[in-house]
Amino acid sequence: MAVQVYNLKVTYEGCDNRIWRDIAVSSNYRLADIGCAILATFDTRAYHLFEMKFKDMNFVLSDEEIYNTLYSGAEHCELLFDRKIGELDIKPGESIEMVYDFGCEQVFDIRLMGIEAMPKGHGRAYPKILDGAGKGIIDDMSAEELLEVIKTIDAGESSGIRYSKYDLSPRLEPPEWDYRKYDIESDNALFKGETDLIREAYESC
Repeated sequence: MAVQVYNLKVTYEGCDNRIWRDIAVSSNYRLADIGCAILATFDTRAYHLFEMKFKDMNFVLSDEEIYNTLYSGAEHCELLFDRKIGELDIKPGESIEMVYDFGCEQVFDIRLMGIEAMPKGHGRAYPKILDGAGKGIIDDMSAEELLEVIKTIDAGESSGIRYSKYDLSPRLEPPEWDYRKYDIESDNALFKGETDLIREAYESC
Protein backbone atom coordinates (compact mmCIF):
# COMPACT_ATOMS: atom_id res chain seq x y z
CA MET A 1 0.00 0.00 0.00
CA ALA A 2 1.24 3.51 -0.82
CA VAL A 3 2.41 5.63 2.07
CA GLN A 4 -0.29 8.02 3.31
CA VAL A 5 -0.55 10.99 5.64
CA TYR A 6 -2.64 10.57 8.81
CA ASN A 7 -3.95 13.82 10.28
CA LEU A 8 -4.43 13.54 14.03
CA LYS A 9 -6.14 15.82 16.54
CA VAL A 10 -4.45 15.27 19.90
CA THR A 11 -6.21 16.75 22.94
CA TYR A 12 -5.07 16.71 26.54
CA GLU A 13 -8.21 15.56 28.34
CA GLY A 14 -9.55 17.36 31.37
CA CYS A 15 -8.44 20.90 30.49
CA ASP A 16 -11.48 22.15 28.57
CA ASN A 17 -9.76 21.90 25.17
CA ARG A 18 -7.16 24.50 26.17
CA ILE A 19 -4.19 22.25 25.23
CA TRP A 20 -4.23 20.45 21.88
CA ARG A 21 -2.27 19.79 18.67
CA ASP A 22 -3.06 18.92 15.06
CA ILE A 23 -0.27 16.59 13.96
CA ALA A 24 0.39 15.00 10.56
CA VAL A 25 2.31 11.71 10.48
CA SER A 26 3.26 9.10 7.89
CA SER A 27 1.26 5.89 7.80
CA ASN A 28 4.62 4.17 8.44
CA TYR A 29 4.86 5.86 11.85
CA ARG A 30 4.66 3.34 14.68
CA LEU A 31 2.33 3.93 17.62
CA ALA A 32 5.42 4.32 19.82
CA ASP A 33 6.67 7.06 17.49
CA ILE A 34 3.35 8.88 17.79
CA GLY A 35 3.49 8.60 21.57
CA CYS A 36 7.02 10.02 21.66
CA ALA A 37 5.97 12.87 19.35
CA ILE A 38 3.11 13.71 21.71
CA LEU A 39 5.45 13.75 24.70
CA ALA A 40 7.77 16.07 22.78
CA THR A 41 5.21 18.65 21.68
CA PHE A 42 3.26 18.61 24.95
CA ASP A 43 6.36 19.74 26.85
CA THR A 44 6.82 16.66 29.03
CA ARG A 45 10.08 15.42 30.53
CA ALA A 46 9.20 11.97 29.11
CA TYR A 47 10.31 10.05 32.19
CA HIS A 48 7.16 8.00 32.74
CA LEU A 49 5.75 4.98 30.93
CA PHE A 50 2.85 5.31 28.53
CA GLU A 51 0.39 3.00 26.82
CA MET A 52 -2.34 3.22 24.20
CA LYS A 53 -5.75 1.64 23.77
CA PHE A 54 -7.83 1.32 20.61
CA LYS A 55 -11.13 -0.52 20.84
CA ASP A 56 -10.25 -3.86 22.51
CA MET A 57 -6.53 -3.59 21.73
CA ASN A 58 -3.85 -2.58 24.23
CA PHE A 59 -0.39 -1.36 23.22
CA VAL A 60 2.49 -1.15 25.71
CA LEU A 61 6.23 -0.48 25.75
CA SER A 62 7.72 -3.76 26.99
CA ASP A 63 7.25 -7.53 27.01
CA GLU A 64 6.85 -7.40 30.79
CA GLU A 65 3.92 -4.99 30.40
CA ILE A 66 2.35 -7.35 27.85
CA TYR A 67 2.40 -10.14 30.45
CA ASN A 68 0.95 -7.87 33.14
CA THR A 69 -1.76 -6.54 30.82
CA LEU A 70 -2.84 -9.99 29.64
CA TYR A 71 -2.74 -11.26 33.24
CA SER A 72 -5.15 -8.47 34.21
CA GLY A 73 -7.72 -9.90 31.80
CA ALA A 74 -7.11 -8.02 28.56
CA GLU A 75 -7.67 -10.11 25.44
CA HIS A 76 -5.24 -8.38 23.11
CA CYS A 77 -1.89 -6.72 23.82
CA GLU A 78 1.00 -5.74 21.55
CA LEU A 79 4.17 -3.69 21.70
CA LEU A 80 3.82 -0.05 20.69
CA PHE A 81 7.01 -0.47 18.64
CA ASP A 82 5.50 -3.32 16.58
CA ARG A 83 2.41 -1.67 15.12
CA LYS A 84 2.33 1.11 12.51
CA ILE A 85 -0.67 3.40 12.51
CA GLY A 86 -1.25 2.49 8.86
CA GLU A 87 -1.71 -1.14 9.96
CA LEU A 88 -4.37 -0.19 12.49
CA ASP A 89 -7.94 -0.46 11.25
CA ILE A 90 -8.80 3.05 12.38
CA LYS A 91 -11.26 5.25 10.52
CA PRO A 92 -11.72 9.04 10.52
CA GLY A 93 -13.57 10.09 13.66
CA GLU A 94 -12.24 7.20 15.75
CA SER A 95 -9.82 7.75 18.63
CA ILE A 96 -6.85 6.11 20.28
CA GLU A 97 -6.46 6.76 24.00
CA MET A 98 -2.96 7.37 25.32
CA VAL A 99 -2.20 7.33 29.04
CA TYR A 100 1.12 8.78 30.22
CA ASP A 101 2.33 8.41 33.83
CA PHE A 102 0.23 5.65 35.38
CA GLY A 103 0.42 7.26 38.82
CA CYS A 104 -0.99 10.60 37.65
CA GLU A 105 -2.79 9.33 34.52
CA GLN A 106 -2.25 12.10 31.98
CA VAL A 107 -4.74 11.18 29.23
CA PHE A 108 -4.56 12.18 25.56
CA ASP A 109 -7.30 11.66 22.99
CA ILE A 110 -5.75 10.94 19.57
CA ARG A 111 -8.51 11.37 17.01
CA LEU A 112 -8.01 10.53 13.34
CA MET A 113 -9.34 13.50 11.38
CA GLY A 114 -8.50 12.30 7.89
CA ILE A 115 -6.18 10.34 5.61
CA GLU A 116 -4.50 11.85 2.56
CA ALA A 117 -2.09 10.69 -0.13
CA MET A 118 1.54 11.39 0.72
CA PRO A 119 2.78 14.15 -1.62
CA LYS A 120 5.54 12.76 -3.83
CA GLY A 121 8.98 13.46 -2.40
CA HIS A 122 7.60 14.87 0.89
CA GLY A 123 8.12 11.88 3.19
CA ARG A 124 10.80 13.65 5.21
CA ALA A 125 8.42 16.55 5.90
CA TYR A 126 6.59 14.43 8.47
CA PRO A 127 5.83 14.38 11.32
CA LYS A 128 4.86 18.00 11.61
CA ILE A 129 2.56 20.12 13.72
CA LEU A 130 -0.18 21.81 11.70
CA ASP A 131 -1.86 23.78 14.48
CA GLY A 132 -2.12 23.86 18.24
CA ALA A 133 -2.88 25.71 21.44
CA GLY A 134 -1.58 25.57 24.98
CA LYS A 135 2.12 25.36 25.80
CA GLY A 136 1.82 21.82 27.15
CA ILE A 137 1.38 19.97 30.39
CA ILE A 138 3.31 19.80 33.66
CA ASP A 139 4.74 16.45 34.66
CA ASP A 140 3.32 14.89 37.84
CA MET A 141 0.36 17.30 37.90
CA SER A 142 -3.13 16.01 37.17
CA ALA A 143 -5.35 17.60 34.53
CA GLU A 144 -7.72 18.73 37.27
CA GLU A 145 -4.89 20.56 39.07
CA LEU A 146 -3.58 22.00 35.82
CA LEU A 147 -7.01 23.36 34.89
CA GLU A 148 -7.10 25.27 38.17
CA VAL A 149 -3.74 26.81 37.29
CA ILE A 150 -5.07 27.73 33.83
CA LYS A 151 -8.11 29.41 35.39
CA THR A 152 -5.79 31.40 37.66
CA ILE A 153 -3.84 32.62 34.63
CA ASP A 154 -7.08 33.49 32.79
CA ALA A 155 -8.08 35.57 35.80
CA GLY A 156 -4.96 37.69 35.27
CA GLU A 157 -2.96 36.23 38.14
CA SER A 158 0.46 34.61 38.23
CA SER A 159 0.56 30.82 37.97
CA GLY A 160 3.19 30.70 40.72
CA ILE A 161 4.73 27.66 39.01
CA ARG A 162 8.28 27.40 37.69
CA TYR A 163 8.64 24.60 35.17
CA SER A 164 10.90 23.50 32.34
CA LYS A 165 11.13 20.16 30.57
CA TYR A 166 14.88 20.64 30.29
CA ASP A 167 17.46 19.94 32.99
CA LEU A 168 18.68 23.40 33.91
CA SER A 169 21.73 24.44 35.87
CA PRO A 170 20.97 24.88 39.62
CA ARG A 171 21.87 28.53 39.09
CA LEU A 172 19.09 28.99 36.55
CA GLU A 173 15.50 29.32 37.68
CA PRO A 174 12.91 27.80 35.31
CA PRO A 175 10.55 30.31 33.68
CA GLU A 176 7.10 30.90 35.11
CA TRP A 177 4.66 28.53 33.46
CA ASP A 178 1.98 30.11 31.28
CA TYR A 179 -0.12 27.85 29.05
CA ARG A 180 -0.73 30.70 26.59
CA LYS A 181 2.93 30.85 25.57
CA TYR A 182 2.82 28.29 22.78
CA ASP A 183 5.04 28.97 19.75
CA ILE A 184 4.21 26.58 16.92
CA GLU A 185 7.14 27.72 14.78
CA SER A 186 9.69 26.95 17.50
CA ASP A 187 7.92 23.73 18.38
CA ASN A 188 8.08 22.50 14.77
CA ALA A 189 11.76 23.43 14.52
CA LEU A 190 12.59 21.15 17.47
CA PHE A 191 9.84 18.57 16.93
CA LYS A 192 11.66 15.86 14.98
CA GLY A 193 14.88 16.06 16.98
CA GLU A 194 13.15 15.91 20.36
CA THR A 195 10.87 13.08 19.19
CA ASP A 196 13.93 11.07 18.07
CA LEU A 197 15.71 11.62 21.40
CA ILE A 198 12.65 10.52 23.38
CA ARG A 199 12.16 7.43 21.19
CA GLU A 200 15.81 6.43 21.58
CA ALA A 201 15.53 6.76 25.35
CA TYR A 202 12.43 4.53 25.54
CA GLU A 203 13.93 1.97 23.17
CA SER A 204 17.16 1.76 25.20
CA CYS A 205 15.16 1.22 28.40
